[in-house]
Amino acid sequence: MPFHTDKNYTDRQSKAAYVFDKYKVILSGNVLDVGADNCYLRELLGSGVGYTGIGIGGNPDIEVNLESQTIPFEDNHFDCVLCLDVLEHLDNIHKTFDELCRVSKKYVIISLPNSYRDFVGALTGPEAAKAVNFKYYGLPAQRPDDRHKWFFSNSDADAFIRAKAAQNNMKIVQIDSEGAGKAKTVPSAIKRALLTLAAVPLSVKATDLYYKTHWTILEKQMS
Repeated sequence: MPFHTDKNYTDRQSKAAYVFDKYKVILSGNVLDVGADNCYLRELLGSGVGYTGIGIGGNPDIEVNLESQTIPFEDNHFDCVLCLDVLEHLDNIHKTFDELCRVSKKYVIISLPNSYRDFVGALTGPEAAKAVNFKYYGLPAQRPDDRHKWFFSNSDADAFIRAKAAQNNMKIVQIDSEGAGKAKTVPSAIKRALLTLAAVPLSVKATDLYYKTHWTILEKQMS
């Protein structure tokens, strides 16, 4: 697989390191980070890359509410556009996807969660894990500032990406999912075997129960 890293991440800062290590070959020129939070990627890219972070949380360069605003740049403005675990937070997911493609002149990198795996973790994990896995779901007494607006599997994410890519004249360069391949530990292998058995009566793909984040690289096809 051309784009790969052995790094893992547990928070936004370590996720930026994961993204840089995995995609650094195409993170050049002008880069737009949509939902950039505190713009952790900027320092890793260095001064040779023109980095711009947008969003409404953290400390972005430009505040943009993607529910009500378009991305404030011209068509084909950025060499690479990143949108990492952001789309699922938006009612406006379809239009925002189109906007990512519009402002990119070359690449778009998108990551989406696997809600089914989160649900499995909430049902089968310890109480502490429940809070983590269902952090953006549930029914809290107070309205949260942020939550997931869409509940979907890894397969759903894959189908969505492929359909929207075709609509926007984008070629799929690579799709991969964290957790794919051989289980790295014996407990993980046992858990996968049990989930594979459970998937049959549930009429779902076994991988939808244990794959983690779905990652995509798209490349614009210029007409």
